[in-house]
Amino acid sequence: MQQEEREILKRHMVEACVKVANSCGCSDAVGVLRGALILAEGPVSMDELVEETGYSKSTVSANMSTLERQGLAKRVIVPGDKRYYYLAVSDPESLKKEMILNMRQEIQLIIAAMDRTEEDLRLCPGPSDQIAERVLQVRSCYRHLDLLLDLISRYSADELIRLLENSLPDKSGQ
Repeated sequence: MQQEEREILKRHMVEACVKVANSCGCSDAVGVLRGALILAEGPVSMDELVEETGYSKSTVSANMSTLERQGLAKRVIVPGDKRYYYLAVSDPESLKKEMILNMRQEIQLIIAAMDRTEEDLRLCPGPSDQIAERVLQVRSCYRHLDLLLDLISRYSADELIRLLENSLPDKSGQ
């Protein structure tokens, strides 16, 4: 690939990764670093990431930790080298596992909050029926999502795709 083509590809990938990072409440640096890893042809050292992005070593280190926690990057060992190297996680099973884990944490927090809210409402004099009903609706929604995640986690990405594709009517409407 020629340098100009690589720069075009890099620009689009980095822009997309920055938008994704921002939508999750992360900094631009998370997106830039993820984009750099996705386009890398192999493991990338911390020093190479500093050079490529222009970020300080501390910024790269902190944001790579964020990518590792999110399951989007992993630290690897290069034999004979003591530096940290990173790779983008790109296999569907690892990404699915991390997405489910992150979503499950959110779901469990919301369900626990609804449980505590319901307890508090019982202690309030004359709790609003509307609020109590809303708590039940929200908890039901999140329990439903938890069940969905449980079902999704039972199958590999390939199995899920096959199951879903086979359950869809064919293009003729049958």
